[in-house]
Amino acid sequence: MFEGVRRWFWLAGVGVVLIVVSIFLLWPDAGVEPRARQYRDVTACLLTDSAGVQSAEVQPVWAGMQDASLKTLGQARFLSIEGDQDVANARSYANTLILGKCAVIVAAGRLPVETVLAVARERSNQRCLIVVSGATLSSVSGNVSVIPALDPDATRLAVSSSVAKMLSEP
Repeated sequence: MFEGVRRWFWLAGVGVVLIVVSIFLLWPDAGVEPRARQYRDVTACLLTDSAGVQSAEVQPVWAGMQDASLKTLGQARFLSIEGDQDVANARSYANTLILGKCAVIVAAGRLPVETVLAVARERSNQRCLIVVSGATLSSVSGNVSVIPALDPDATRLAVSSSVAKMLSEP
């Protein structure tokens, strides 16, 4: 009778030791900090129409902004224009980006580009970047840089380079 009890205690003891050793080995090290990206206090903002960053025209622009964010540790964010898709409504969205202290406002697509051009004329200290396809612009303010929308890869690279430069400048 005692032999069965001893065997049970012995197996239970081995089991407890294995559990304790497993917990000790698998427990995360409290001294290791998670590797979160430390962003600088500078932001590039994309103004989009109601389609957001899903439209084929905007996708390479957004990807280029994200590439620039990785290079400079500046932040990238976007704001979609909701409601009426006209410049009168879109101006409030552009002004929201300005009030949010965006270092550069980027626009691609007819409505966002028209809106940013209108706002840039009134806010000469706000840097803007527009990506246009096939259109020639007769007059652009000095605070607006223009990138022609070429193929998606070239557009992404041009946006990445321009935004990275703007985020790195004081």
